[in-house]
Parts: sequence; structure tokens; C-alpha cells
Amino acid sequence: MSQHRSNKNPRRQRPKPDLSRIHARQAHKYADDPTKNPQAGDSNPVNLDQQLAQASHSKSEMNRHGSSNQVIVSRRFDLIAGGGLSLLVAAVVIALSWSSPSGAGTFLLAIELYLFTDLFINGPHFMASYRLLYSRRTNFRKHPLVTLAFPFLAGIFLAYIIYCSYQQDAQDPLGIMGILTLIAPVVLAWHYTGQSWGTTACFAHLSGLTIRPKHRRLIRGGFLTLFIYHVAWAYDSTGIIQNTLSEQEAGEYLMRSIMSLCRVVVAAGFIAGLFGFWDLSKQTGKRVPIRTWLPWAGTFSWYVMVDLNPASFFLLQFFHAFQYLMFPLRVELNDYAPKPNAFRHLIFYYVTLVSLGYLAFEWSSFDSIPKQLIPAGTAMMMMINLHHYFIDAVIWKIREPEVRKSLFGHLTPN
Repeated sequence: MSQHRSNKNPRRQRPKPDLSRIHARQAHKYADDPTKNPQAGDSNPVNLDQQLAQASHSKSEMNRHGSSNQVIVSRRFDLIAGGGLSLLVAAVVIALSWSSPSGAGTFLLAIELYLFTDLFINGPHFMASYRLLYSRRTNFRKHPLVTLAFPFLAGIFLAYIIYCSYQQDAQDPLGIMGILTLIAPVVLAWHYTGQSWGTTACFAHLSGLTIRPKHRRLIRGGFLTLFIYHVAWAYDSTGIIQNTLSEQEAGEYLMRSIMSLCRVVVAAGFIAGLFGFWDLSKQTGKRVPIRTWLPWAGTFSWYVMVDLNPASFFLLQFFHAFQYLMFPLRVELNDYAPKPNAFRHLIFYYVTLVSLGYLAFEWSSFDSIPKQLIPAGTAMMMMINLHHYFIDAVIWKIREPEVRKSLFGHLTPN
């Protein structure tokens, strides 16, 4: 019937006006809150979703390029701590190791003796993790094994070492220190390379880059090759494998073969990472910022440096600790530092970390300490290193809202 009426009473159809320009202007006007757009109610759900996505993307672009807050501490400090300083120092050691081995030795000695890296960098980075763990009451409930059980077992272990030290005929009869010596390289390698990958992913997030699974495999795979190299190098340098085999020459030949293979694997991982960053830039249509790939490049330079000059291994701890410190520093600023007195608070915070770190690692070297307690100092150092690994595994879970707020709370627009 409707068709019959339309034939009987034909109407002239008016052309529909082109509202694309009007909609475009209104979408821009209401970019911060598209739901206030009066045209949004007339759009179908697909178009509304597209408008919301476009508005969100536009807003994120403005925040990323127009705000200076997309940093951990500051753009300059992020570059230096993230990998810039370590890459520069490693490059100097590599160049000197090639051209002047004696000059490289002098340079390393100057760093170790005169810059007090253990006092001002390494010790504070351990104490900062304790601050993060024990300043949140919820950690006692969520992570009792790390907060309570591990310190309790560590205390028993230290008591055992002290008891053995006072027995003339007993030096770790259970061989626990030997077991920990085997475990330490694996834990340390995973900790170093895992943190560098986390730093790379964090700066990619701050730069608005989404690392897809393919790029993740390519870039993180490079860090995994460094993990393998680290473990092999540690076992080779300590002679564990050589001493285990009955024929020492067989052990030395085996480790030389393993190290040669590890170098090839690391080179392949470096090439894969380069391709990953290149493909990421190609697919996103944006240049990968230097602070995103700098932790990756810096970490590779660490191990090239160690391969050429094994005496530089102590620098890996310094590089790792310096890279680490910017994250607890940001949490301290976000959660605990009052804005009017933030600078004074940070000075007190850092001096406290230095003091506690000095006491924790150097107490056994004091003249008033009996010589029987010196092994306990070494054992305590090992316990702190091992505990630090487990602490970081629980306090930096970005999927937890509290952790995201502590680390990225300063990025939230006011």
C-alpha cells in the first residue's frame, strides 16, 4: 500500500546535504569528550566507535608530542641512565682494549678507585628496592615469601656461616656457598638482560609505540642471546666446567667452543634486533626514538666490552644499577615526595640509601669486626643480591594498578 500511495502522490526528493565538513569540525571541537557531540547520537555505533578511537588517538598524539611529562625523570636523565652513559663508557673501554690494553687497565682502575661506584650507585640501587618492597603494607599480604620467608631463611643461612667460621675444622660442610655460586650467574644474567628489556619496553610505551609480538620476539630475542653469553662467560671465567671434567684440557676446549658459539648467537641476536626496530619503524610510519633503542644498544656494548676486556666485568653491575635507579627515583617522587619540599626529600632519600648500602656491604671490613665474621659479610652480600632478584620480580608488575600509578602517575593529566 505504501508503494501505491507513493505512486499516487509522488514527491520530489531533495538531495541530501553533505555534512562531512560539519561533522569533521564538530569532531575536532569535541575531541576531548566526543560524547558531548550533538551529532554523535545520530551516528550509528560503528561511526561513533570510530570517532571515539580517532579522538583518543588525536589526544594521545597531542600528549605525546606537546607534553614534556612523557618521561621517567627527565628526557636528558632518561637518555643518560637508560643507556647513554653505559654506551659511552663501554665504547671507550672497547677502543682502548683494541688500541692500548694498558690504557684500558688504567681507565678501569680509575673508575673503580676514584668514582666510588659501589658506594654511590650500586649500594643505593639495592636499598631502593627494599624501600619499595617494605613501604607498601600490601606487599606483606601479597608476597609473604619475598617479604618474610626469604629474610628468615637468609638469617638462618648467615647464622650457619658464622657458626662454621668459628669452627676450626668446618668451612661450609653442606656446600651451600658452592650451590649459590652455580646459581648466581643464571640469576644475575636474567636480571641484567630482563631489566634492559623492561627499560626498552617502558620507553617504547612512553613514546607511543606498540611493540607487536613479532617485534617483541626479534628485540627481546637479542637480550636472550646476551643472557646465554653471560652464563657461559661466568662459568668459563670461574673455571667451573674445566674443574668438573676429569681432563682439564677437555674442559678448556669445550668452553672455548661454547664461547665461540655464543659470540655467533649474540651477533645473530643483534642483527635480529636491528631488523626488529627497523620493521617497527616501517610499520608504524614513525622513527623509533633514541631513548627506546638506547638501552638495547647499550646492553650489547656491555658484553662486547667484557668479551674484549674481562677485567671490565665490574662495570656491568654499575651500568645495571645506574639504569635501575631512575625507576625507584620516579616512584619516590610520585608517592612519597611532597611537592613543596621534593628536592630536599630526594636529597635525604639518596643519602639514606647510600648510608644503608654502605653498612650492608662494608660492615665486615670494619677493623672492629672479628675476622671470623668476614665470610658472613660475603654470604650477606650474596643473599642481598639474590633477594634483590626476587624483590624486583614482585614490585615491578606493571599489570597491577598500584604499580602503574606509582611509576606513571606523573603522566596523568591534572
